[in-house]
Amino acid sequence: MDLDARLKKIEDRQALQDLLNAYCTAIDSLTDLDGLMNCFTSDAVFDVTGIGLPRFEGQAEVRGFFEQVFGDMPHHAHYITNFTIDRLEENEAFCRNYAIGNGRSKDRQVIKAYVKYNLHFVRTTDGWKIKTFVEDALMPLPDEIAGVHGGD
Repeated sequence: MDLDARLKKIEDRQALQDLLNAYCTAIDSLTDLDGLMNCFTSDAVFDVTGIGLPRFEGQAEVRGFFEQVFGDMPHHAHYITNFTIDRLEENEAFCRNYAIGNGRSKDRQVIKAYVKYNLHFVRTTDGWKIKTFVEDALMPLPDEIAGVHGGD
């Protein structure tokens, strides 16, 4: 692999990690809905069935879910680790990472979840975006997740 190709791979990796950080920062702000939605493609799929919540398709559905989350939660903190690129091509990437999500609802329910994100990114004219976000549990989940976020 020549120097230009190696540099491009490093730049893409950093851009993907930066996008994931932007996602977590926007979620934890509990106010930056536009910044959060800027992380996704217009036809994004946000699938949280792996933690007992619904699957959302398209920006309108994803935005609606996060409007509810932002309304329900006065406190959020997400920590991400183990970022792994499984496949990186010219205009798409498949990655995964672990996340620890902490929160407290307005009615003082405390949530701590250990999950894995499975991510499909695509390169757009505005840079990398999340096309598919699938979240699965790594550890048993607290019952409060469905109660606070409207799952089954």
